[in-house]
Amino acid sequence: MSIERFGCYPDGSSDRYECSNRMRTRVSLAAAGALAYSLVASVPAYAFSYDRRTEAALRKLEPETRFNQVCDLAAMEKIRKNEPELKPDRMAIDALAEPERKGDTLSGTGAAVRAGGVWRRLAFTCSATPDRMTVTALRYTLGAPIPEQDWERYGLWR
Repeated sequence: MSIERFGCYPDGSSDRYECSNRMRTRVSLAAAGALAYSLVASVPAYAFSYDRRTEAALRKLEPETRFNQVCDLAAMEKIRKNEPELKPDRMAIDALAEPERKGDTLSGTGAAVRAGGVWRRLAFTCSATPDRMTVTALRYTLGAPIPEQDWERYGLWR
């Protein structure tokens, strides 16, 4: 991946977030994303309890990365249940803006969810247990589609 993909350019300019923080977040979430991709199929629709294999994999993640992943999984499953026509297959919790963490709650207006090959904005609030293994509450609001010409700037893909 080139540094330009993270909004950091050779001329020293950057987008809204500091380059190193964005790169560090994306790199740690890339590994977690691979895990999430493999786990989504094993999680029943909008279930907040996981099978043993999924639980073991989640426990290996750092708590903050785990927090992102359980919220990602829960949001996709809740969207699948509430809006079955969308069939989301990817989620980027920090695509447009970093989420805010306050205690056991993660919230933001800069998430994105991909459904049917189209990325859409997503605002969410997700609460979890202190060990970050179980989502206790989740609210979301789907927003407008993100124009395809903006996908690269936000690190989104087909």
